[in-house]
Amino acid sequence: MKLKLFGALIGALMLAVAVPAGAATVSGTSIVNSLGSIVPNTGTVNFAPADLTNGVDGINGDFYDNGKHYFDYIFSFSLPVDANVKIAADQTAGTNVLDFHAALFSSDPSSTDLLVGASPNKFIFLTDTTGLLSEDETSGGTVNLQALNIGPGTYYLRLFGTIAGVSANSVLTSLNGTITATPIPAGLPLLMTSLGVIGFMGWRRKSAAPTAAL
Repeated sequence: MKLKLFGALIGALMLAVAVPAGAATVSGTSIVNSLGSIVPNTGTVNFAPADLTNGVDGINGDFYDNGKHYFDYIFSFSLPVDANVKIAADQTAGTNVLDFHAALFSSDPSSTDLLVGASPNKFIFLTDTTGLLSEDETSGGTVNLQALNIGPGTYYLRLFGTIAGVSANSVLTSLNGTITATPIPAGLPLLMTSLGVIGFMGWRRKSAAPTAAL
């Protein structure tokens, strides 16, 4: 009984450490903005117009607590072949952007709750664990992601963050960025496979070697 109680206390302590004081759960966007297919070596794709009123939907400037607002946008794109993908994202707002995050997912993260915390910790953390890559910028600015050797399929880019203030200016005024896909060098998969086979054969040979007599 004492052991169970001790375990429960340890679990509660770990949870308290993991979640910042004053954290709140808010609703993420349920809207996915489709960019269509991105073919490697066909140029750079702009995933958002400079003006957020031009057909890009999401959460912009929703109030949550203590004089802060948050934003959340999701963009989907598909790759027809294996590729390396580079993503750069930038934003501006009427008042200070306190933090700005980007995460790349292999499954649809829409309607996933966001955990909003208190300063000086990061304000928003993803509770979804399907993300491939993520990067954040604590004082606004540009975030950059690089996903190497990802296969054909549909991917989801989520851009989210926190804005200071309670006025009508506490909204994003622009959200800009680019996605560039480049093909995997033709010999790379063959090289990786060959190295794997060589390593496996060496392991088998070592395992099969007779044990020296004592």
